[in-house]
Amino acid sequence: MPRVSRRTFMKASVAGAAIVGVGGLGLKSTSGALLQIAPQTTTSLDAFATRAITLIVNGQSYTLTVEPRDMLVNVLRENLNLIGTKRPCNRMECGGCTVLIDNVPVYSCTYLVVRAGQGQNILTVEGGKTDNVLNAVQQAWVPADASQCGYCQAGRVMAATALLKSNSNPTVPEIQAGLEGILCRCGTYLNVIQAVQAAAQSLGGSQ
Repeated sequence: MPRVSRRTFMKASVAGAAIVGVGGLGLKSTSGALLQIAPQTTTSLDAFATRAITLIVNGQSYTLTVEPRDMLVNVLRENLNLIGTKRPCNRMECGGCTVLIDNVPVYSCTYLVVRAGQGQNILTVEGGKTDNVLNAVQQAWVPADASQCGYCQAGRVMAATALLKSNSNPTVPEIQAGLEGILCRCGTYLNVIQAVQAAAQSLGGSQ
């Protein structure tokens, strides 16, 4: 193979921009033969492209196409028509959008749906038919008159469900701590505590 001197290489590199544009770097050897250096190729992914995910919601599997920026609350309400999950503030301040992901309460208004599409189990307020703890909370809610306008109700029910899943017999301070961050404009906090106590009792805990 003909040798390419350093001087020839540097000259070809400076002048090679025009040749690179047609797919590679061309160098001329001392004998005049054209040497081809294959261009490097890179594969880039579009971070904003839509993608298919599978959500497990209330025990059912849903496959759908979403944007990476889509929030869980929007997909639940607008794509799956599960409108029980509310969107009161949409900025992680009131807690009315709370759902459970693997039994952990999260604010769905700021939770990217692609994070939930990795095999996690999502439980919304509509899941009372398949979840006995959620069903017990819902059954205790009405007799205790725990809601008035109902805007915070779904989030508060889900937070109470998460609490009873981790603590079957919570004290009043533990109930208050478990529901902290779910704001109620109507001020039915005492009734909510009574509802959680009644749900705990029905599940085998004591008041």
